[in-house]
Amino acid sequence: MKMNRPNIGFIGFGEAAFHICEGLQKEGNVAVWSYDVQVDHPVAGKLIKERAKATNVTLVNSLKELIDNSGIILCATSAKYAVSIAEEASAYMDESKYYIELNSTSPAVKEEISLIIEKVKGKFVDGAILGAVPTEKHKVPIVVSGNGASDIASEMNQYNMNITYLNDMPGSASAIKMCRSIFMKGFTALMIEMLLASQSYGIDEKVLKSIENTISHKPLEEVVNLLVTRAAIHAERRVSEMGEVLKTLTELNSPSKMSKQTMEVYQFIVDKNLKETFNHVAPDDYHEVLKALDTSHVKS
Repeated sequence: MKMNRPNIGFIGFGEAAFHICEGLQKEGNVAVWSYDVQVDHPVAGKLIKERAKATNVTLVNSLKELIDNSGIILCATSAKYAVSIAEEASAYMDESKYYIELNSTSPAVKEEISLIIEKVKGKFVDGAILGAVPTEKHKVPIVVSGNGASDIASEMNQYNMNITYLNDMPGSASAIKMCRSIFMKGFTALMIEMLLASQSYGIDEKVLKSIENTISHKPLEEVVNLLVTRAAIHAERRVSEMGEVLKTLTELNSPSKMSKQTMEVYQFIVDKNLKETFNHVAPDDYHEVLKALDTSHVKS
């Protein structure tokens, strides 16, 4: 695919679309359109119009008008509307158009949307944003998969976007996003729980520094390998330690949901008898632990 001047259409002009367009505007030679159902909302509509004006984005009055004017359509609304929007958009798609689904949905939803788009000969792209759009703008890391993914990566990276092509399988990009979110969202929730407790003792800064010393001075994979392999043989002791943590949080009347779940995970390891499996010696590689714990099927 080669476009002299790509016409880009955003379904939804919220924060992600605005900041991506803010960056693209500086690259030049890119025409951007947007359709947002909230454009006439008394509060949200005002912000949409201000942002569109600031980024030279043309607002249109219908989904049909947007797709008619765009060769590359990006849906950046909400996961709960992703399928219904794709169904409506499919009425105006054809073989010349690319539909990029950027919402954070499960891989199964991306697969469903790909069938909707491909049924009308459109090209589908499963897109997953893996960074902070407000700070990185159009250069935010995006991984893509689907039958139109290779074309989109090739075309839009010419405008200094940071798009990585994975494969032609819809759902692959979203799988990375979902698995990453287990950590990123879970880590944030765990940090909040820890900070609320440590602040009660006035030691939050000292606890943060201690955590930094543990996890920030080595490559992440090395840290993961150390923590996961040791957990395999020390899980029983850590169940007891988490019991003491829960007593502490109860005394403080502080939230403890994440700590309770942590205790359950360690108990799961105990129940799997991994300490005996590895003869009381931590294995060399975390993949060995995962294999011993795995209860799922491999997605092909």
